[in-house]
Amino acid sequence: MNRQVVVRMVVVLFALLGLSLFPLKAQKIYATDTETGEKTFVLTYGWGITGYASSHGISAWDVDGKGGGVANLLKAMCYSSSSEVGYGGLLYGNTHSQRFQAEGVKERVNLIYVAPQVSYLKRATMFPSCFSTMGGGVGYLHYRSKTALSGHPDDIKVSASSAGVNGFIGFEYTFARHWGISLEVDALYSLVKLGKGGREPIPFKPRGKFGLFLLTTQIGLSCHL
Repeated sequence: MNRQVVVRMVVVLFALLGLSLFPLKAQKIYATDTETGEKTFVLTYGWGITGYASSHGISAWDVDGKGGGVANLLKAMCYSSSSEVGYGGLLYGNTHSQRFQAEGVKERVNLIYVAPQVSYLKRATMFPSCFSTMGGGVGYLHYRSKTALSGHPDDIKVSASSAGVNGFIGFEYTFARHWGISLEVDALYSLVKLGKGGREPIPFKPRGKFGLFLLTTQIGLSCHL
């Protein structure tokens, strides 16, 4: 994990801890006996491991993309006690690095995905102090690949922007009035079309247009406001 990811994690955790110091009056999100119209805001930071459906992974090159990536996400949702449907937004980032069999070739791919979210909340579960959610959204995805080649002074950079669609299903345990721990599975799909410039030094065939499918299993820390 690189330094920037660690810094982001620390900042988010301190922000959540700071929010918990205020005299909040959040209702227990899983409760069914709250006053009608009461709202609960749920801010979640998640970290997970990503797998790729394609044998090429998320590489910009037509090669075997073994291994998975590391995902970080921020999700903010609002739920009302009078409804089982919540609304909010998602910020998702994914990083994947790999070395190819060709000596001296290393690629790093970064993804950023932003989308509004709609979620169905199931308050009653077979476990106390728990609730489950499922939902998704449609948003914007930015793809960037940077490949370093031994003996070549400049990195080979390829980027693209496209629409994406995501879905999720999760389960959360609230261990305190304002805090919860979640386990969630997220899926993300986008049709990516890459440019053709600046690839000559790489000894691999470039990928032009491909379907990007990511499946992430992540754990999260939530603050209920």
